[in-house]
Amino acid sequence: MSMKGAKHMKRVCAVFLCLFTTSSIYTACLSYADTEVLYETSYVCRNLRGDAKWQAEYEISRENGDTYRMVEKGRGHYFGFRGKISWVEEIEFEGIENTVRPLWMKKRISDEAGKVIAIQEQIFDFGDNVVTCTHKDLIKNTSVEKKFKFRNNIMNRLLQGLYVQKFIENGEVQKQIQFISPEPELYNLEIRLLGAEEIEINNRKIRAYKLCMDPMLGVFNFVKLFLPKAYVWHSAEPQFEWLKYEGVENSRKSPEVVITTLDEIAPKTGAQ
Repeated sequence: MSMKGAKHMKRVCAVFLCLFTTSSIYTACLSYADTEVLYETSYVCRNLRGDAKWQAEYEISRENGDTYRMVEKGRGHYFGFRGKISWVEEIEFEGIENTVRPLWMKKRISDEAGKVIAIQEQIFDFGDNVVTCTHKDLIKNTSVEKKFKFRNNIMNRLLQGLYVQKFIENGEVQKQIQFISPEPELYNLEIRLLGAEEIEINNRKIRAYKLCMDPMLGVFNFVKLFLPKAYVWHSAEPQFEWLKYEGVENSRKSPEVVITTLDEIAPKTGAQ
């Protein structure tokens, strides 16, 4: 993936990483040559009444070669935790063959006083196609580990938006992938491009592609009643940046939410 820019450039140049939330949402600027590029963005999660639940921002930097790191920092009321929390989530990933794949993820969750109360980790082994997920509860002093066998097309929460951005950029309209959720669980999903429409983001109208992420459960399709589809919107013009997400917050048991970018949206040519 080629990119132009300078260190600490603040523009949407290549890619947004959306949230499926499973949680939050993301945009990324990958690198060019040997120059490190830093991209920053922010977004807000609201319930279906329009009340803000939490807000987050992240930045992406180039580590070396085709390896990159994203750091997300968030705060507010997040499903699964009592009271206000804050978190720092880091992921290292690589760009290969017009796509991205996760290498590892670590998330530290703190209470309102700043004390770390939980740690979540994911380690991806592409030799054996196994992801190892560890959840540590520092209040209860417990640790749970789960391992999942996956195919090569796998993404997690922080990489979902970037994966979808590349899906659009490659001209694809339908694709089957696997998704490792924060629960953690491994889901089979189908990404479908539904078409383009005009939406309003931050008081500006913009033409956007609407995509559906549909759980694939085979003979257990009745379970979709409890694992609904999610929808995302990306700009209909390059670089196809992420704009909006509607779906469950972070797991099949969590409430449905709407997550939108807080970045200023410039008028797009062709938007009516």
